[in-house]
Parts: sequence; C-alpha cells; structure tokens
Amino acid sequence: MAVIQISRIQVRRGKKDPTGIPQLASGEFGWAVDSQELYIGNGSVAEGSPYVGNTKILSENDNLFAFAKNYTYKSTGSIVQTGSSSTNPTERSLQDRLDDIVSAASFGVTGDGVTDDTVAIQRAIDQLYLNNATKLTAQSRVVLIFDAGEYIVTDTIKIPPYANIRGAGIDKTIFKVGNESTGGITAFLTINDSSTPGTYAADSTSTSLNQARHIHIEGLTIEHGAFGAPNALMLQSCKDSLFRNLKLVGNWIAGYGLDATHSGIKLNSLSTAVNCTNNKFENITITKFSYGIYTDFDIEENVWKDCKFTMLQEGVSFGLASSLAVSGQLTGPMKNVIEGSNFDNIYGSALMVTNGKYNASRFNHYNNVANELGVASNAVAPIIKFVSPGGTENVSTDDFFQRSSELGHDGTYLINTPYIIEVDGPTINKMVFTHTINVGYLGTEARLFKLPMGTTTGKNASGYEVDYIYRSDQVNAVRSGKLTIVTDPVNDTIAYTDEYDFTGDFANAENLNFIINNYDDDSDLSLDTVGVNMLNSTVSDDAKFTYTVKTKS
Repeated sequence: MAVIQISRIQVRRGKKDPTGIPQLASGEFGWAVDSQELYIGNGSVAEGSPYVGNTKILSENDNLFAFAKNYTYKSTGSIVQTGSSSTNPTERSLQDRLDDIVSAASFGVTGDGVTDDTVAIQRAIDQLYLNNATKLTAQSRVVLIFDAGEYIVTDTIKIPPYANIRGAGIDKTIFKVGNESTGGITAFLTINDSSTPGTYAADSTSTSLNQARHIHIEGLTIEHGAFGAPNALMLQSCKDSLFRNLKLVGNWIAGYGLDATHSGIKLNSLSTAVNCTNNKFENITITKFSYGIYTDFDIEENVWKDCKFTMLQEGVSFGLASSLAVSGQLTGPMKNVIEGSNFDNIYGSALMVTNGKYNASRFNHYNNVANELGVASNAVAPIIKFVSPGGTENVSTDDFFQRSSELGHDGTYLINTPYIIEVDGPTINKMVFTHTINVGYLGTEARLFKLPMGTTTGKNASGYEVDYIYRSDQVNAVRSGKLTIVTDPVNDTIAYTDEYDFTGDFANAENLNFIINNYDDDSDLSLDTVGVNMLNSTVSDDAKFTYTVKTKS
C-alpha cells in the first residue's frame, strides 16, 4: 500500500535568546528556531541520568571544531600519561592538533598537473614564514606539506629562512618547472629574512644575522620542462640547512656543453663572511644538467652524502671562475665533502677543483666517467682533477674507479689504449681496491698491467707504489712485495725497485721478474702509459697476482 500521509510529530520549539533553552522533560526534544539548535532532555537522576539538564544534538549547522576541544594523545589505550597525572591528561583542541602540520592545499595549491600553482605556493610560503606577525618566531616554524601530485610552477619560488617544506617522496611530489613556451627558470631560490610577502630582498642586503638559514626541503622531485633551463636549487648565501631525499631533473643532452647557469645545485655567496656553509645534502639524485653542482664562491663545510650524479656534462665544479681577488671569491670552496655517492655516465670529469683547499672525495664510486659516455678506450680526461696551483691540498680517499680495472689490466684495453689518470693534480692517492690477475708461465716478456703516466699533460714526473702478493697453486711459492716506480716522461726515463719477502721452495723465489717502461700507447708521439711487464719462469704455473696502487703526482 502506498504511503499517502506522513504524520506530523511536534516538539517543543521557540527562541533560544534571550532566556535560553528551558529544562526539557526526559527524552523531550527542544528546537531553538533562532539559532537552529536541537536539544533533548537528560532525564532525572532517579532515572539514572548523571545529571539534570539538556544535551545538545549536533546538526549540520554546528561547528564541529567548537566541540572538539579535548583531544588527548591515546597511543594504544590509556597507558601513556600525557599530563601531570593519569587522571589529568593534557588536552588540546582539534584545531591546534590539525595546525601542527600545514597542507599546501589549505592555501589553494592543487597539485593537479594542470593548474598553475606558482602564486598559491608562494603565498603559502610567504604567509607561513614571512608573515610579520610571526616571522622568525617558533610559531612560524611549521611543516608545509605537499601531497603527492604534479605542481605546475612558472616562476621562481623564493625560500626564506626556517622554511620547512616536505613532499610525499621522490617522484611522488613533483614540481614541474617552466616549459618551452614560458622558458626556463630557476626553481627554488633562497632569500634572507628582510624579505616580506611579495617583496623579496636582494642578496646585497644579507648579513650573517639575516641570511638564508635553517631551511629544510625534503621528499620531492624538481623537473625542468625547458631545454637548457637554469638551476633547480640556487642557494644564495645559505647556511645551516638540510636538503634530503630529492631528485633534480634537467634537460641536458650530450653535446650541450658546459653552462654554469644550468646546474642541479648552484651555490653563490655575497661575501666570504656571508657565504654558503654547513649545509647538508643527503640522498639527492641529480640528472641531465650541464653541472651537477657548481660554485665559484668561498663555500665551506658543506656535505653531500649518499647522492647520485648521472647523465651530466660534468659532476661537481668548485672554483672554476673564482677571481681570488673579490670578497666571496678570496679562497674558493674549502673543507667541503662528497662521500658515499655514485657518479655514473658523466661526460667529462666527475669532480674538478680549480680553486679551493681541503675538499675531500671519499668512499665514492665512479663508473663510466670522463669517457664522453663511451667505453673505457674513449677516456679523455681525469675522473677527479685538482688544478694546480689553485686547487691544491685536496684529497681523494677510499674512492672506487671503474677505470682502474678497465684500463689497468682488462685485456680489451691492455695494449694500444692510453691510461688517463683517475686523480690528476698535486696529490698522493691510494687506490684501496685490489685487483687480481691470473698468471701463468711467461717465457717472454708480456704486459701484466699498466699505470697512468701521472698527469693529463704527460709532462710531470710521477711516482707509484704497487703493493702485491703472488700465490701459486702449482708450486710452493708465495711472494709479497712492493714495486716502487718513478717515471719522467719528459726525458723518457724510469726507475724502479722490487722489494719482496718469499716463502716456499726457494728455487722459485726469483722466477718472477718485472720490466717497466714508458709507452706511447696511442701513437701520438706523447708518452701516456707506464707498462708493467713480467717474465715468469715457473713452468705450468697457475697463480693469482693481487695488487693495489698508490699514485704520487
């Protein structure tokens, strides 16, 4: 049967103001027509009610935040004491709890991959970190969250002191910066705290007190959309900041060449006193830029750790155009460290220090570097170059070079391929990784392995210490020694000694003999390689020859 009538149920009603809601009977409804509020009577204590009164029933007209004023951290039940006693917990409003972390969406940022979010992103940053009411106070140091999405950016985003920007992760939160129609732009630029919303102070106003500092950017990708676009991160007189879990993508292609304005990270300083210092870069991937990192300024004590540099014209350039005569470029970069990082498919050198001291490369892996993206026989430059006299007193420690194996003893490149040195410059460099070669009977002189001449110019004398151990599986013979080599390519002279200890059948003690010479392996009339040749008179020998190299150049 169809419903043809709905019975009308009446409840007590009237205005709430000015007298308020009267006491309602047990279970009775009362509707305040002026404030649009609904109440129900509690009932009497005799009926079991905890107290006499009315209880408000929430409706669509109520502000839920007005009632959520007793948030308490619970963890897994009530086992955590948050207040002065277990019966007096710390209570916070829901509004305060939600404002602990701020979403960029609260400022109109969409991340939909279509909308130009530039203005909204800058508004969020300005209002949180440059607002005159809270700037530089602890209250302004909140986290600005960018959820997973694509954020279209068509102008440089300015990053003030204490900005704390976090995305959902690499290739999850993606800033797509510029395009072929709008042109290339620097993605993020650090600024000092004399800036105000919409008005950004020039670096000429920076001091050691107001300069960019204590910035934290984490968990996002910056992807350039224009060929030859400028820098992804431009740190301008920035100190004491952390950049972590980032991916910086440019538009470089092989043959584009070297361009200091097209860098993954570029560091500039106003002066030697107001410089980029004590910044940490962790798990940063930099790809498809002319330079991975570039600076001509007196930056100090910055650390790049667990980073990846790939598909770059050159990896890191320190002090290339430092004048050493103006403030900000008096010393070149100093005391900076790159460690635990991977350099892979770098067209030219991975690290070039033209001016600056006490910079260190340590525990890094260098694969397919300075081969013009080709094989090892294409090697045209050192992997690391400390340019003398400006770039002295720098060091490579415990680094791994793929070139050491390929050009050192790989049969494919052992003959007629010049050995371009791994670390060029005034340095003593120990290659800690060992190399093992199978050795048999050698009745005539044959090349066992080779060494670089010492410098890319082939004009400086060099020295080598080769620690080795020979173990035979066919005869009772173990020989441990050190080859000390000094070569002068200008005069085509070489001197070497072989000091060793031997255990086993002494009839075999002197069966190994080294013959070491300078060679022009590419026949260009310039000496380029030190060849270590061997005679082994142990018949039917089957031995392992293991060695490490220390280069002095």
